[in-house]
Amino acid sequence: MMPQLKIDFSRRPSAVAPAGVVLLIVAGAMLLLGARALWRAYQDNDHARNQFEMAVREDISRKPPKKAAPTPGAKLAEKQGEAILRELTVPWQRLLSIVEDYPGHDIALIGIDQSPAQSQIRITAEAKDADGMIAYLKYLQGSVLLHEAVLSGHLVETNVPGTPVRFQIIAVWRKP
Repeated sequence: MMPQLKIDFSRRPSAVAPAGVVLLIVAGAMLLLGARALWRAYQDNDHARNQFEMAVREDISRKPPKKAAPTPGAKLAEKQGEAILRELTVPWQRLLSIVEDYPGHDIALIGIDQSPAQSQIRITAEAKDADGMIAYLKYLQGSVLLHEAVLSGHLVETNVPGTPVRFQIIAVWRKP
């Protein structure tokens, strides 16, 4: 048999546990502290944004300071410095290897002059014949470093045995 079940609908509900009340108070306090910290963070963010906008406006409104006109001595020193820099940045190692490493061996180099301001070199050489001169010119024109290699003059030396051709080539090198 089943025991008899008693249900009392009029009985008062049981009291709230003290630990639950304490936990509820602590959670409420934490919620208030978190809300206060969030409010302060929003205020700090607004303050920082306003300061940034003011700084940007102030920076834009500020005119750049005028540079003083360079003195003649400063201009001369700058030109001399640029000339020295051009002299130092000439890729001599690569230029000489291109000019001297001609595989035909029928060219005699007489001289190489430079003009760093225009990135030019002037090659004076001698070939056994005009075909050797043209072949050397084409070799220089096919170089990676040199471009605009042009024949600036030539002279057939009839008073020398074998009638060699003395010629000058002007070439412009590419800046790295």
